[in-house]
Amino acid sequence: MEQEKWGIVGIGTLGGAILKQLSNGKRFIDFYHPNAEKAAGIAQANPGHQSLTVEELDSLDFLILALPADRLVPFVQSLLDSGLSLTSVTLINMATVVKTAELNRQFPQLRFLGMKFMGHAVDLRERGNGLFITEPSERAASAQERAIRFFEQIGQVIVDKEDVVEEVNSLATRIAVKAAFELEQAIREGGYRQEYASRALVSVAPEVMRAYASGTMGHFARKIVEQLLKEQQES
Repeated sequence: MEQEKWGIVGIGTLGGAILKQLSNGKRFIDFYHPNAEKAAGIAQANPGHQSLTVEELDSLDFLILALPADRLVPFVQSLLDSGLSLTSVTLINMATVVKTAELNRQFPQLRFLGMKFMGHAVDLRERGNGLFITEPSERAASAQERAIRFFEQIGQVIVDKEDVVEEVNSLATRIAVKAAFELEQAIREGGYRQEYASRALVSVAPEVMRAYASGTMGHFARKIVEQLLKEQQES
């Protein structure tokens, strides 16, 4: 069976994290960047991953679009304007706020498949084990099965409505920012130095939350949890 040809465009925070995690498992794909000098830099920083020419994009089976939301449609349109057909390529939409169904309506001759990342790209880069959400697709059912197997190399894939990614990411971000505001205020009102606030925000709080999620909190943190649960029961 002929090996699937995968490519990626958009080697920013998310795209770079995907390349790094694939590299960790000795798996490599091709990437595209329109600037030859930057493409050479990406190849040097990610040994094993090879640069593609724009013409070679048409020969791929899958092209991951790890692009910012406002650049995704213009990029696809630029490829079509350059003469590429892309009709045999499954285009993987990773932009959280760009609806895959809308892309399929806007480009009816193409095949888009959503694969949205839930979480923070820095966490994916450093720790792997990403969480990806793909919405059921009758239009690309066969391709979706293969895409799920590919992304399972770097994490877990859940089949669900893709809107859940924006909803959960927004909820988590809002609560996290609110907690950061409250922590800064508490440090300030307690008369502590600003350096302590910075350390609490970048180290103490994130690691406590990570330990809480994984069930690995120490004795001190568990005592605080018990205290908070008791206060909830009494209120």
